[in-house]
Amino acid sequence: MKPYNIILSLFVLVILINNPILAQNNTDAMQPKKNNGSSYFSLSLNYISDAVYLGRKDSITAPYLYPSISYHNKTGLYAMGSFSYLTKPDESRIDLFLGSLGYDFTNKKFSGDISFTKYFFNSDSYNVISEVDADITASLKYDFNLINLMLSSTCFINKNGNSDFFISSEISHDFVTTDKKIQISPSMGVYFGSQNFYEEYYIYNRFGSERTTGSGQGSGQGTGQGTGGTGGTGGTVITTETTTTTVMLQESKKFGLMAIEFSVPIWYINKPFIVSFLPTLVIPQNPATLTVDSEVYKEDLKSTFYWMAGISYRF
Repeated sequence: MKPYNIILSLFVLVILINNPILAQNNTDAMQPKKNNGSSYFSLSLNYISDAVYLGRKDSITAPYLYPSISYHNKTGLYAMGSFSYLTKPDESRIDLFLGSLGYDFTNKKFSGDISFTKYFFNSDSYNVISEVDADITASLKYDFNLINLMLSSTCFINKNGNSDFFISSEISHDFVTTDKKIQISPSMGVYFGSQNFYEEYYIYNRFGSERTTGSGQGSGQGTGQGTGGTGGTGGTVITTETTTTTVMLQESKKFGLMAIEFSVPIWYINKPFIVSFLPTLVIPQNPATLTVDSEVYKEDLKSTFYWMAGISYRF
């Protein structure tokens, strides 16, 4: 594959590995990486229509606008920082700060990437991965001319100390215009993993670990005598009751098929600008079985379409 194809193929790799936060999580994923031996900075502004991770999402949509700045050294080392602004009416706020450090390489038809990302979620966030503290991702990709094959693994480090491990595979094919300004790369990915992060999301976001319920009203009569005055009568006492909801996701520690995704990444390059668009259809697999106190529920997962768009400037 020619150099410009390798550049954009590596971009496909990064965007689909970090798929959904981690697309909005890894904001540098909305732009291809150079392999011409020069260092560069990049400024980007991206938008995602909903925060979806492997077909899992909150019942309330979470559209994000996320600017980012990154530096890519000619050695392959890179650093990126960004924040995600929740644009939903009545929920407008900065929902996430994150920073990433990584290394990528391209050697003819072979390319790879390894990165560490730290997340700082708003305490009010209802993002489905809001209980994730950090992740480590590694990926390898090979160009077979007709198709590109990618394999990746990700480890989630969750706030409660549990970890999740994911493995994914993806195939794609590149269509490039003769002037090399437009590339379209239809892709299909299959994702496997555990669901501790999802159990924590249900505990602390969907249901809440503790709820304050109920109130009581009462009145009392009393008299008292002191220097310079006399005590009054009457009063109101408010009591509260705190109940703890127990939530358990039976599949949290099981490793299994989580999602199948179809996407069509599109780029338009007019140096120094890159415009990108990524429509995605995700078909979640293996819905969770939830036990909430003594009640058992089977999750109703449905296919989801979402999209990402962005523009970047390099210098």
